Amino acid sequence: MNSRTEPQDPNSDPILVKRALISNWAKRASNLGYILFAFSMLAVIWGVVVEFTPAASGVATITLIGGCVVLAPAILVQYSVKAAVREERENGL
Repeated sequence: MNSRTEPQDPNSDPILVKRALISNWAKRASNLGYILFAFSMLAVIWGVVVEFTPAASGVATITLIGGCVVLAPAILVQYSVKAAVREERENGL
């Protein structure tokens, strides 16, 4: 998280606290999505270099689908949080 989405005081505005929490979870989800994509790529590379077994294919498919399911909403939530911060800054709130 950056300083714009983190509340300065724990007893500050509850909306800022909730936004910081959502931003934190979105960043964790995006990290998980990128890790799943990396495992998918490693499974495909393993299959090409060593032997492309049904297990390698299954791991590549499952991690690729899992990465898509996790990463897409996480990116949307991160952009939403950034847009809310930008809007508050532009409106002087």
